[in-house]
Amino acid sequence: MDTKQIVTNYHNAWTGGDVEAARLCLADDLDFQGSIDTFHRADDFIIALMMFKKMLRGINLIQSFFSESEAALLYDCDTMSPTGVIRTAEFFTVKDGKIKSINLVFDATELRKLMAG
Repeated sequence: MDTKQIVTNYHNAWTGGDVEAARLCLADDLDFQGSIDTFHRADDFIIALMMFKKMLRGINLIQSFFSESEAALLYDCDTMSPTGVIRTAEFFTVKDGKIKSINLVFDATELRKLMAG
């Protein structure tokens, strides 16, 4: 599978709530860097991802870019929280048929306020 297929499979799996399929796309030693959390193991990350999924109404993919070993997705997360829609950019590195790293970028200001309260 190429980078586009791996990242697309991952995105479709997690947004569709298929934890097992999403996890299969990730390297065990996934390096995740996000606006709120950091993880160095796919099993830890996938738990947090599925918790986040529970607060979503939906995802609207706006744009995607793919190269041989990297990808980027831009999408809106429509949340059930007072934060509403969160514009999100996600950057991937793929190696040996698995997603090796994810850098997730969004404005976490309102989410941090909710988490503090």
